[in-house]
Amino acid sequence: MAHHFMRKLNCEHLQELEYGTLSQGERQRVLIARALMANPKILILDEPCNGLDIINREELLKIIDDLSKSDDCPTLIYVTHHVEEVLPCFTHTLLLRGGEIFDQGLSSAMLTEDNLTQFFERPVSVQREQSRTWIALKEIVEQKGCDNRENPVFPVC
Repeated sequence: MAHHFMRKLNCEHLQELEYGTLSQGERQRVLIARALMANPKILILDEPCNGLDIINREELLKIIDDLSKSDDCPTLIYVTHHVEEVLPCFTHTLLLRGGEIFDQGLSSAMLTEDNLTQFFERPVSVQREQSRTWIALKEIVEQKGCDNRENPVFPVC
């Protein structure tokens, strides 16, 4: 069973290595394979890409996406601070701010420019690429004569 899940997560070649010698990305894959061995109904992936460079992050996200398409995949809950990590397989999104629910619903409705601007309390631009949402802060232009005291994020001029 362990070999099956290690193969599924592209980490079968690591089976003879000590955990302490593995890279962060390798550790994440091994831990996910180990969790899947218990045949859970729900698998919570809490910041699985934390500490990974962009290449390893994208490789792990591809593995998670492939896993989500398998018949024996448990329900996946993905926790992240990075909107671009929300894959198309995650159909619903819960936005938490300050330990409280800000909004929840279909990912397509949650990950919009208006909603994310309100959520982050900063103007953001949203782009969709490769079926994923990517955000960037909009440049805040300080204009001479603007009164920013009441709302420094959205100046009143």
